[in-house]
Amino acid sequence: MKIGLGFDIHPLVYERKLIIGGVELEYEKGLSGHSDADVLTHAIMDALLGAVALGDIGEL
Repeated sequence: MKIGLGFDIHPLVYERKLIIGGVELEYEKGLSGHSDADVLTHAIMDALLGAVALGDIGEL
């Protein structure tokens, strides 16, 4: 059995949308990042890539 462990962190900042799991949430702050900064989706992708030994999302 193979497992993957993924995580992603971004600071909360003003003037950004808050997107978690592909869902835009109403909040005064959003997550800073180079992309949409969706920590849930990025952590899941990181775990899947790790489980199949393809590195991490930062290497894509």
